[in-house]
Amino acid sequence: MTKYILHGGLTRKDNESNRAFYKELVRDVPDGSTILLVYFASREQDNSEKFKENVEGIQNQSGGKNFSFLMATHATFLDQIKQSGALYFGGGSTNKLVDVLRTYPDLKPLVEGKTVAGSSAGTYALARFGPSHDEEKVREGLGLVPVRVICHYESPDLPPNEKAVSLLQKTAPELELVPLRDFEWRMFNF
Repeated sequence: MTKYILHGGLTRKDNESNRAFYKELVRDVPDGSTILLVYFASREQDNSEKFKENVEGIQNQSGGKNFSFLMATHATFLDQIKQSGALYFGGGSTNKLVDVLRTYPDLKPLVEGKTVAGSSAGTYALARFGPSHDEEKVREGLGLVPVRVICHYESPDLPPNEKAVSLLQKTAPELELVPLRDFEWRMFNF
């Protein structure tokens, strides 16, 4: 069984919800494991500051466990997944992230039994459907978590497109609709 954690966005801010998110991310990950941080959605060239902040956030909630951390690279991504106990997909451009992830063969068997978390664009990539923030359309993720999700729900700073949300509500109504405000998260096991 794989544990998926979907986060509504803004994991780098220090608050109780984000601390609980990081604690859940590492709860089932054995001491000494590797955690893979994936910034393929990033709009920035240099993700070293994000990496540093995420590592610090995770280590502060590790309960004394020691982890190794890797920043994902396109060239070694599949091997990095195999050696990792947990993966975290950071935010940024959902389209960019989904396009990159679709270049790899089926990821589902590679993450089986691991903890897989996403924030904002990372959440949209893991889910089946989500609204665009810039366009009036519904985007399709990888569907590893069979839900419809809305990140930055009711956010004053990063809200999704209202018409896209309306379209999402009519898309695949058999799937649960999961609204996630900034800093909120939900866990799923599949």
